[in-house]
Amino acid sequence: MRRAWVVFALTLLPTLVVAAEARSGAKTRRAAPSGQNKPSTGGPDVFGGYSYTHAGEANLNGWQVSATIPFRGGVRWEADLSGHYGSFAGANLGQLTFLAGARYVLSRSRLSPFGHVLLGGARRTASVPGTSLNSSDTDWGGALGGGVDARIDRRWAVRAQADLLMLHGLGQWDTDPRLSLGAVYRFGR
Repeated sequence: MRRAWVVFALTLLPTLVVAAEARSGAKTRRAAPSGQNKPSTGGPDVFGGYSYTHAGEANLNGWQVSATIPFRGGVRWEADLSGHYGSFAGANLGQLTFLAGARYVLSRSRLSPFGHVLLGGARRTASVPGTSLNSSDTDWGGALGGGVDARIDRRWAVRAQADLLMLHGLGQWDTDPRLSLGAVYRFGR
């Protein structure tokens, strides 16, 4: 099931990127005065990197990928997928989060801080090796957070990000911090 979500997200990504590039290219052409061909300042971007979360009492390590496309001004639409894995008290744990929402980028200089609000959910699994004890559930919720992109060149940046995952399952709310560090590739810049 986990692989199906990853494959689904990765198959959608090129379509979203092409659509966003076409949209931002059309805006750039309309906005440029005649005789000038200014580059786009806000095309789509893709992030990938290492991620850590503290789920309950367990420390889970994994990965995170996300993509954004411009909407208006500093607002961008965002899709986020992450997977975290580890063990606690003899059980193997896994958590796959799938979130979408809006991001607001505060500037477009060398350092670009941002904040975002995401909604979606998480698929959590637990199994005890050598036994038939397995459990899984899907919890709904969201994430609040932000981070900063440090531009390396025209297309590449390094991102540091911190989020608070808020998931609702079994009648209660669970809040877990999530920290991520990785690389950003920007299209259409």
